[in-house]
Amino acid sequence: MRRFAIVGTCLLLTTEFANAASAADLPERSWTKAPPLVAPAFNWSGFYAGVNVGGGWYDGGNITTSSNITSLVAPDNIVRTPVSDSSQSGVTAGGLLGYNYQLDRIVLGVEADFNSADLKSSRGGSTAAAFDVGRFGGRGGGGGRFTTVTGNYNFQTTSKIDWFGTVRGRIGFVPAERLLIYGTGGLAYGEVKTHIANSEVFSNDVSRLWLGDNSEVRVGWTAGGGLEYAFTNNWTLRGEYLYVDLGSSGTTATFQGTDPLQSQIRYNASRENRFSVARAALSYKF
Repeated sequence: MRRFAIVGTCLLLTTEFANAASAADLPERSWTKAPPLVAPAFNWSGFYAGVNVGGGWYDGGNITTSSNITSLVAPDNIVRTPVSDSSQSGVTAGGLLGYNYQLDRIVLGVEADFNSADLKSSRGGSTAAAFDVGRFGGRGGGGGRFTTVTGNYNFQTTSKIDWFGTVRGRIGFVPAERLLIYGTGGLAYGEVKTHIANSEVFSNDVSRLWLGDNSEVRVGWTAGGGLEYAFTNNWTLRGEYLYVDLGSSGTTATFQGTDPLQSQIRYNASRENRFSVARAALSYKF
């Protein structure tokens, strides 16, 4: 028995030595490090919606006023009224909806927006005049007896835009992954309100008033551009400028009374509704 134990121990030691030698001959196992996680490149393609806020102001445009009074009253009886023009800037705010499609570094898109506005442009003037009126007749008549009458003439016309919207195409370039430089242009529309008030007040307690009001939706065009930056995969912030031209609008003021002669007199005013908008917009990309 003792011999068998010694032989078994020798065989066991021989087997373990052989296994260790075989393991030593095997190549060392190599370990590969997992690649780091890389965020996917940002792409501008997709639908988006957002809000905008900024300022707007009338940007030139002709203002014209006229009347048929010269065909009804002798020219030497007409007092020319000096005029002054003024424009009031205001806040614009609204919402937008659009879609972009990116081709390499080019982005093509379409966008629509609708905005409230507070833009106003005015033209007005006033003057005073004195003349002799015959007590028993018209000016220069009345059997040679006259009285001096003074009068104040006031003229005011106002154009106002309360809201506007645009439908535009956009084309842009991506100089960096999350930065978009773009130009835009297309259709513009908006409501333009025109008001005329022309008054005459005389020292002999005679007063006259002409009024005119008109409100119409005008259709025109717009063009501009901007910069847009995606600060997350879903949110973008932009700065944008638009030039809007809604064409001409106007109205006619009629006499507010029953005098047959004065009722024939008309005062007209029109202006070209051109304005600029500078605004910021925050959008969510779906």
